[in-house]
Amino acid sequence: MKFILPILFFPLLSTAQEKIHRFQNDTLYTSCGYKIYEGQTLHIGKRANDFTGFRYISNVSTLATSLENNTVTVKELSGYGHSPTGSANINVKAAIVYRDGSKGLVAFTLAFDLAIGSRLPGTYHELILPEEFRITVAQAMAMHKPAFANDTLYTSSGFKIYLGQLLQFGVAMGNHGRFSHISFLTPTNPASVEEKQLRVEEIKDLTFSALGNAYINIIGSLIINNKEGREIQIHMAFDHAIENIRGIPSELVVPDEFRGVLKKDIQAEMKRLENLYLDEIITKEAFEAAKKNLLGQ
Repeated sequence: MKFILPILFFPLLSTAQEKIHRFQNDTLYTSCGYKIYEGQTLHIGKRANDFTGFRYISNVSTLATSLENNTVTVKELSGYGHSPTGSANINVKAAIVYRDGSKGLVAFTLAFDLAIGSRLPGTYHELILPEEFRITVAQAMAMHKPAFANDTLYTSSGFKIYLGQLLQFGVAMGNHGRFSHISFLTPTNPASVEEKQLRVEEIKDLTFSALGNAYINIIGSLIINNKEGREIQIHMAFDHAIENIRGIPSELVVPDEFRGVLKKDIQAEMKRLENLYLDEIITKEAFEAAKKNLLGQ
C-alpha cells in the first residue's frame, strides 16, 4: 500500500555543546568533565553479558568477573589516544581487591567516554560516575533525550511508556513485511501484531548503539479481540518507531503531538525516503514532494 505524504516540517532543536576530552598533567579529562588521575578510585559496573565481557573495557589482565561491580585505585595512566574505530582510549594500571580479599594489580584499556555512556537515567554504564555528573530525567527531557526511571521510559519526544500501558502497533514499514524499528525476541509473525495492542508488563535494558540509537526491551501481552493474548517480547528503537517520517504511519502509534518534534539527520532522512519509494510504500510524486521540502527547495 502506498501513502501520500503531506508537506514535511522538521523543527530544529538546540543541543548542549559537549566538552572535549584531553590528557594533561597526568590527568584525563573526559568529555563530561569527570577526571581520572593517579590515586583516584574508579567504580566499575556490569559486563555487557557473560560471553563478551565488557564492551568498553578491553585487554584486561585478569578475569573480567574480577572487575565487574568492583572498585580499583588508579596507579598509572598511559597511551592516551584513539582506537582504529575512532573511540578515545587510555591504558590504566590499578590496584584491585579481589573477591576473596587478596590484593593485586590489574591493567586494562578504557574507552572512557563510551564506558561512561550517555549519563542518562536508567542506561547501561561500565564506568559508574558520581551523581553530580549524571543527568536527571528533567534535564534529559529538556534536551529531547530519552531516560528510564521508576519503570517508566521517557522517549526523546516526551511520549512515556509505563507498566500497564496499552501500546498501539502500527503498520510494518520494513522490507518483506517486517518492522524496521521493532524486533521480536519471541517467535512472532509481524503481520499478526500489526494494528494491535500490547499491554506493557515489564520494561528493561535501555541501551544505545554505536550510532547513538536508543533501544528498550519490553515484555507484554498481545491484546486480541479485547482479550489478553500470548506474551511477546520486543526490542525496539523507540524514537524511530515513533518518529518515522511525518505523514507516514509510524510503527508505534502515538498522538501527533509526539511526532515530528526531533531534529532530523537530512542525509539519513533522504535515504529513508528513497528506500520507502524503492519498496513501493510511497508514490514517486510523494517522494519528490518530500525530497524537495527536505532539501528546502
